[in-house]
Amino acid sequence: MSEKFEDKRIDEALQLLNELAKEKRAELLDMVSKKYGNLKSVLGGSDEKLQDPAQKTYAEGKEKVQELASTLDGSVHKNPWLYLSGTALGFLLLGLFFGRPRK
Repeated sequence: MSEKFEDKRIDEALQLLNELAKEKRAELLDMVSKKYGNLKSVLGGSDEKLQDPAQKTYAEGKEKVQELASTLDGSVHKNPWLYLSGTALGFLLLGLFFGRPRK
């Protein structure tokens, strides 16, 4: 009989703690949402300021890469054996480096 009484008291205590946790959870969520809402509003303005320069930099970089690829393409068509031998030598060195036994 005393075990049932103790179990009942434990259940009541757990229910009380659960209700208290739900109340505090709502308060904590409200506090966090207010703080992060302020941070989001502060950072929201800087997002627009950073987006335009980033897009311009990306466009300039893309243009430079296309020019480099065009120049390299022309160079490879004029002298392909130089690039083939350089590539083969590079892979030979990589094979030697990675093929060595490690101790």
